[in-house]
Amino acid sequence: MVKQVEIEKLDYHHYLPLFFDGLRETVHPYEFFARQGVNDMLEHGGPKILPVIPQLIIPIKNALNTRNRQVICTTLKVLQHLVVSGDMVGEALVPYYRQILPILNIFKNMNSE
Repeated sequence: MVKQVEIEKLDYHHYLPLFFDGLRETVHPYEFFARQGVNDMLEHGGPKILPVIPQLIIPIKNALNTRNRQVICTTLKVLQHLVVSGDMVGEALVPYYRQILPILNIFKNMNSE
């Protein structure tokens, strides 16, 4: 018997980084579950998202470092969703720009060739 729990009651410190780590997946259905999990949790997380930001940086960096165009595009869309998902989330990412931005520069340069 499977027990269902509302998204709002999930442990965001455990599950959100796990789903973000899944953004590196390129095989169906794993990539779908990761994207859907991230989007659902960001949609319903509200104030639970901000405290988890430091735990999301390494999975974001790992996804961007795959240098796989599909993974990078998915991760950028998720980052856009993350920034608007709660108050002060965008500001909370600022200290981590030095870890996230270099790979974006490489990706930008790949597109200019």
